[in-house]
Amino acid sequence: MRSESPILPTVDAAALRRSLLFLAAIGGPLCAGVAASSPAGGLLGAVTGLILSFADDEGALARRFAILAMNVAALGLGGAAGILLHGFPWPVWVLFVALTFGAGQALRFGKGPAMATRHCAMALVVTSGGPQFTLALLWYPLLALLIVVVARVADHLLAGPLKQQRGGGGGAPTGGWTRFALAYAGAATASLWLGVHIDPERALWVVVTTLVVMQSDARLSYVRIVHRIAGTVAGVVAAFALTSVLQEPWVIAAAALVLAPLIPHHLQHRYWLHTALIAVVILLAYHLATSDPRILRGLMTERLQDVLLGAGLALIGTLLAFPRWVADDD
Repeated sequence: MRSESPILPTVDAAALRRSLLFLAAIGGPLCAGVAASSPAGGLLGAVTGLILSFADDEGALARRFAILAMNVAALGLGGAAGILLHGFPWPVWVLFVALTFGAGQALRFGKGPAMATRHCAMALVVTSGGPQFTLALLWYPLLALLIVVVARVADHLLAGPLKQQRGGGGGAPTGGWTRFALAYAGAATASLWLGVHIDPERALWVVVTTLVVMQSDARLSYVRIVHRIAGTVAGVVAAFALTSVLQEPWVIAAAALVLAPLIPHHLQHRYWLHTALIAVVILLAYHLATSDPRILRGLMTERLQDVLLGAGLALIGTLLAFPRWVADDD
């Protein structure tokens, strides 16, 4: 008798594993913050867990930890430099230009070096422009790191190497790596300058958009710019709806835990949805950290403005990075 194809789709084991890893890294610190009545710490820990979840690689466990260690070191160095050079004095600008130029060049060497250099620049911005960190808050990023390490070891012992998604990249830029790195650093520095002049605490969000949407492939950069804007709009609308009805801390945390495992699945083919999910989870964490709905509504409006500014500067940078008179290889 001829066998019928299954009605339910086959479960993607790698996708399920990525979901659990993201859930642990984001949900663990967030729930710890709620339990300890430290929502600001939970927010910081959840964002750290999100960042470290992307710092993963395929192959042996040693390789997965190598990229994690590279990114932890980069975040630590960038964060320490920002704390020491607080307030965006001129050395911060010199270091930021060097880091973003290096990130543009590092894309030729693969995911790990480029991600680590980019994260170092982001950590420099957030600690230089934000309020001074207290020791009590710093425990939450360390908790996120501990959870990521334990979850990754358990994941590897139970299921072996993890196949990774390909979320960006492309071949060598048509105008050359130096031209791309100069345009990348220029767009990022312009986004930092604009963000600092609007509000130093908002500078990170403008910078992050520029850094993550500019890729070494022109077509992919344009797609990411459009998807980033659309996803942020969708995420802010969804977050507005959820925060209007969810008020109890554990209920808000539960909503974030439901959405966190979905984040890694849309990076490659539905970047707008990937962006929207991140926006909702982060805004829910902010909802925990503030009891004033006016502040939260202001944050939502600011995120839209910041993404539009960062995307616009990324568009200019992409136009400068890829000469129109050189045919793409695609």
